[in-house]
Order: sequence, then structure tokens, then C-alpha cells
Amino acid sequence: MERTIVVDASIARSSGTTEHPVSKACRDFLQEMYSVGHKAAFDAVLMAEWRKHQSGYALRWFGLMQSRRRVVSVKCPTVDREYLAKLINEADNLTLNEQQAALKDVHLAHCAWVTDGLVSSLDDTVRNIFTAISRNCGKLGGIVWVNPSKAEEVAIDWLKAGARTEEDRKLKNRSLDGRWEQ
Repeated sequence: MERTIVVDASIARSSGTTEHPVSKACRDFLQEMYSVGHKAAFDAVLMAEWRKHQSGYALRWFGLMQSRRRVVSVKCPTVDREYLAKLINEADNLTLNEQQAALKDVHLAHCAWVTDGLVSSLDDTVRNIFTAISRNCGKLGGIVWVNPSKAEEVAIDWLKAGARTEEDRKLKNRSLDGRWEQ
């Protein structure tokens, strides 16, 4: 079953050709996405970030994905953008720096909302911020967020199994310290 996954620029940047564990995990994740047949979602902001930060490997992967018509260009409705920005700006449980970080990466949630609700990113800081905000936004809490560099998240197995929307991977089911709640 093919799914559409938002792939953050942090993965593009880290997917170089070194044997560093994070680099290898990102390369393996992108390769498995391609092999299984999943699609990648990008809006204009994410596309610009990819172009700025992509490794040579990510550039080749993106070209392969495009040639197979597995790159999905998305645009989030203005009402969703305004709603999430308002939630972030009014969140009393976030510091100013956390609000700024969330606003900087809000496009990841936007892309997820208009596709299959799946995000892959190395940015656990923003994931934890979105987890905190998700207590007031069910739509945000429904996003599945996977970090390919975390062995315990078994991202490759998740891709092979169809990148399903598993309850225990949703933002709303993470504790505020970043662990998955049982």
C-alpha cells in the first residue's frame, strides 16, 4: 500500500554518503521509501529547504522519485495555516524560542494534514513542541511522526509494513518528555 510521507529537509541534509549512523539511517529510510513505492509530499517552503540543504544522495533520490511520479506537491488551506499559527502563538506552555521553532516548521504539519498525516524528520525538538500543542489540537495530534535515526522507532520496518497510521506513533500519544505513552 503506497502512502504519502512528508520528508523533512533534516533527512535530506543528513543522508550523505558517510557511514555515520544518522547518515546511514537517513539514506536507508529514503531508499526504502523508494523501494516500497511510497510518495513524498512537499509544499513550496519544504521544497526550498530541500534545495538549500540536500545532500548529493538526496538530490539523486529526489530525481528518481520525480521520474516515478512519486513527488506530491501540496498546498495547505489558509484557514489551517492561520489556525495552527494561532495555537502556537497562544500556547502558554511554550517559550518564545519554542514558538519560533514551531512556526518555522509548521509547514510539516500543513503538508501532513493535506496528505496521509505522516511526517519523517530528525527534529525531535519540534516533534516535542507539536506534541505539547496537540493537547489543544486534535488534528495535530493525529499526525504520525517518525524519526529514522532512532533505532527504537524501527522506521524501515514501518515503511515495509505500509507506513500505517499506528496509534502509538501519533503525536497525541507521546508524553511531553518525548517518550511514547503506553
